[in-house]
Amino acid sequence: MRGWMLAGIRRGPGPLVGTVVASAVAATLSVAAISLVGAHTPAPAGRLAAASVVVAGDTSLTLTLGGGQDAQRESVPLPAYRGVPSSLDRQLAQVPGVATATGESGFAGGAVRPGDTDVVAVAAKRGVPADVLARRIRAALHGGQGYTIATGAARGYVANLNVAVERANGRALAEALIPPIVMISLFVLAATTALAVNLRRRRFALLRAVGATRGQVRRAILAELAVCGVAGGALGCLPGAALGALGAHALAAHQMLPAGSAAWLSPWLLAIACGTSAIVAALSGQIAARRAGRTSPAQALRETAAERKWPHPVRVALGLAAAGGAGTLTALTLGQKSPAGQLALAFPLLLVCMLSVALLGPVLVAFAAWLARPLRAAGGPSARLALAAISAQPRRTASAVIPVAMAVALVGSVYFANASIGRATAAQATSTMTAGHVISGANLTAATLRQVRALPGVRAAAGVAPVSVAATDPDLEQVSGEAVAGGPLGRVLDLGVTAGGLAAPRPGQIAVSVLEAGPGVLGVHTGSRVTVYLPDGTPYRATVSAIYARSLAFGDVLIPAAVAAGHTGAPPGFTQILVSGGTPAELAALIAHHPGLRVASRSVANAQSEQAAGQNSFGDDLILGVVASLAAVALVNTLVVATVERRRVLRLLGRVGATRGQAAAVFGWHALFVTVTGLAAGVGAGAVTLLTVTRAATGSWAPFIPLAPAAGLAAAVAALTAGAVMIPFRAMSRREPTLAGG
Repeated sequence: MRGWMLAGIRRGPGPLVGTVVASAVAATLSVAAISLVGAHTPAPAGRLAAASVVVAGDTSLTLTLGGGQDAQRESVPLPAYRGVPSSLDRQLAQVPGVATATGESGFAGGAVRPGDTDVVAVAAKRGVPADVLARRIRAALHGGQGYTIATGAARGYVANLNVAVERANGRALAEALIPPIVMISLFVLAATTALAVNLRRRRFALLRAVGATRGQVRRAILAELAVCGVAGGALGCLPGAALGALGAHALAAHQMLPAGSAAWLSPWLLAIACGTSAIVAALSGQIAARRAGRTSPAQALRETAAERKWPHPVRVALGLAAAGGAGTLTALTLGQKSPAGQLALAFPLLLVCMLSVALLGPVLVAFAAWLARPLRAAGGPSARLALAAISAQPRRTASAVIPVAMAVALVGSVYFANASIGRATAAQATSTMTAGHVISGANLTAATLRQVRALPGVRAAAGVAPVSVAATDPDLEQVSGEAVAGGPLGRVLDLGVTAGGLAAPRPGQIAVSVLEAGPGVLGVHTGSRVTVYLPDGTPYRATVSAIYARSLAFGDVLIPAAVAAGHTGAPPGFTQILVSGGTPAELAALIAHHPGLRVASRSVANAQSEQAAGQNSFGDDLILGVVASLAAVALVNTLVVATVERRRVLRLLGRVGATRGQAAAVFGWHALFVTVTGLAAGVGAGAVTLLTVTRAATGSWAPFIPLAPAAGLAAAVAALTAGAVMIPFRAMSRREPTLAGG
């Protein structure tokens, strides 16, 4: 049995080549993502290089979430030092083996409170190993609870807290890429393996006719797919490692990984790539293998003479169930009261819509062929012949249409959702800021704010500074927002308050966005008590005083600047002062006494914010690139395999007298049908998700779809489809002597 299958593969490897290629691309992207997750960052100890042991307040925030068997500990790195008592150096100097213990301050992120120091650098006596001294210090500090005690290379992460924060951000982005890669790979390989099994139905029919059992056929197919997966994983390992190295460099250039970061390179990547690809390939081929194995010998022999026109009734039933599930999930998603709940269901909704298109592909192709009947007269004999072939074999044509639809649904929904959110962010920034002037620059302190508010023509002035707090929403994550002072805020900002009041948050209060307040996130309302953690890990327990809608440009939380002071790792102050009222002359006279300050109009400040937001879209572009790469490979791979397997059709056209030009026209009409049908199906599958995301994130039912990118996506799909069909046709037609010239 094994030898017979291997001989068959050697004689006709074409259908399985597509599986190997798809597995190789999936392995390449998977290896790249995994190598980024394990990226290594050398962190020099700098001024702490002479210390044997470094002691600091805990540089990460660790909480236990949940209770009982569901309890789990989660941790996030802190961007600011907690500080340690200045007397700690004297205490550590008494530990046996300590030569000197010196308090050190002045590190980035280390603007600690009076009486504290950032870290304590401990030098060991001659002959005392650093790890031994670290254990003694930990014992002296009652187990080291609440402290970070670092030796060796770990000293660098204490000397520069940004290294750990940026590394965590890069790891989170890489981890976010892995589930979409696996899910999309399943879709890609499912279509490819189904086509590969269908094109070799005669071989499986012969196996069943000579006595092979269902289990033998099924195991043989799955073994083939596993081998293809291993081969694809081996082929994709080195390109994946190279792509991971490039990705680490790019992320470091965009401050999403620390400078000097290097992707993880290990022989284990080869085992991971081969094992993952084999598992994904085998899972994707389960349905096709089961169907091939369950075919009776008589039915198998019948299918050698004529390909089955319609899909199995079970597939149609599953497709209808998926379509019904998509409708139900759409209603459930749109019925969610909170935007956060809608966003949480957006990706599952996209997957269900894609699944329904994949299962009902032959039915959609047959319906599209029925709609295209008027083209038979306009397109001449070539169009009639192409449409007749499509109507006669909708399953085979569907194998080409489905990848096109997947590409359009995936790339279109991701790109245009990002475009809609970006446009809404710019629009919200314009409408949110109602202040007439914006003062920015270094050394914007509370004293500067008081001077601005004292100007005769100023009606309101508020200082704002970005701040990041950790919150359990429901996982422990960093939430961006603003620390604010002054006011009244309503005269300089219009945040679209939906509940409560936003004159100026007082200590003990916090304002939360609609997205962050919804069920499944913080799950709060006005009057709720909530605990967030400031940049140095200090808990801030507050009452929700307001909930606002316009958070895209201003963050998801507002806290009083007085609460954040001394806990952010920076001197107290603001990045901007928003001013309502006042004249340019008054403001110019004020800033003349403060070198480094500048005043701009609201329109100029909004333009600068929009430009900065555009420069920070690298993460979204990276995810989009991964999705587009897999979708393009699925499209080209499947179309090339399907076109190559139409050699018999090409030979038959030549024998009945068709010229090379007429045969090219038939294949061209087929490519056009695949493009148009795939675009329509993809738009339908992705539109619901796009509307959901746009509604949840921006509050509008109208997504922003720029004409140029939309036309570019359609043109790219058309070009890939035409190339994947016509280039193999050209190669086959040159080797087909029966085709006449012309």
